[in-house]
Amino acid sequence: MRHPSIPATPARPLRLVALTAAVLLAAAACGSSSTDAAGGTTAGDGSVDISSLFVDGALTSEAATVDCTLENGSETTCYQLEVASLASTVDTDGPYCPATTSDLGGVWVWDGDAPGLYALDSGFWDLVSSQGYEFADADGNITITDPAEGAASSSTTANSCLEATADGSYHLQVLIPTTPELLDTPTDLSTISQVGLAVDGVTIFGDAPSVADRGGLPALDACGGHIDPSGYYHWHFGAASIQTNLDEAGAPVTCSVEQDAEALVGFGYDGFGIYGPEEDRDIPSDLDECSGHISETAEFGETYHYHLTYDSPNLPTCRAGATAESALTSPDNADVALPNGEGPGGGGSPPSGG
Repeated sequence: MRHPSIPATPARPLRLVALTAAVLLAAAACGSSSTDAAGGTTAGDGSVDISSLFVDGALTSEAATVDCTLENGSETTCYQLEVASLASTVDTDGPYCPATTSDLGGVWVWDGDAPGLYALDSGFWDLVSSQGYEFADADGNITITDPAEGAASSSTTANSCLEATADGSYHLQVLIPTTPELLDTPTDLSTISQVGLAVDGVTIFGDAPSVADRGGLPALDACGGHIDPSGYYHWHFGAASIQTNLDEAGAPVTCSVEQDAEALVGFGYDGFGIYGPEEDRDIPSDLDECSGHISETAEFGETYHYHLTYDSPNLPTCRAGATAESALTSPDNADVALPNGEGPGGGGSPPSGG
């Protein structure tokens, strides 16, 4: 699912020794400089006003710089950012799960037979039914389950569409290294991996759990986000370019987030920026296996950064840099679930052989 006017480019292997050297050379080219929180180079002490790069209302308190320890053992400093569990910058009301097979709900990246991005409409339910999944009763009513309450209490079919209850009563806290550090080996960003923080103040996670693995379908809205079982809203897509994916898939839904294929979308938890899939109206031809490269950016000059893709989901699939310990926490909700590579189960079991 790639923009039709742009040919697919093969993934390039990530050679972190060469990548490290390239980043250092880019920094050296700027004289006395250091790598800032988005992987860019800034003169002097390397400070940068991270809060100025977030949209109005995305941060719920002033950004701070605090001491932190990275996963590679480095003692350094991080930007501490606080956001709401339900961002005021985006509409978090769905639609997610449709009430019946005749209604139009959100979207889903199906990974069974005929994989791809689909709207949750009658055609999708016919597709999954033909593969042995039972989400609707004989009258076409979709079984909808709140994953926080457990599937057994409300499921009337073998499978259910998962729709969690929103909770805007708490905050999330993010640590982003002020000076990104590359890892010797990139980290895979698999199912429910912590990817980063969008400039709209919404946390970004890797792929949502597979229906084939878990039976439940945690429906996404048209922008690729949904409510976690703990009540907070998060992205499983880079929303700023998802409309191209939807249009190419023939999904009859529209994302309300402004679309910009070249915009700064957010920051990885390693501190490197995440941009839209295009650069100078083209897909970069030199992206590594993490969908990153070094090139000129409007915000930070020449620096390493990631790009979204036109695949679905459209996020980088690995991370090149080190994240802070406890990179994502909640200062006022000790019970919030913030998975990093493992998601909640529930929603019914897949059919035999599914």
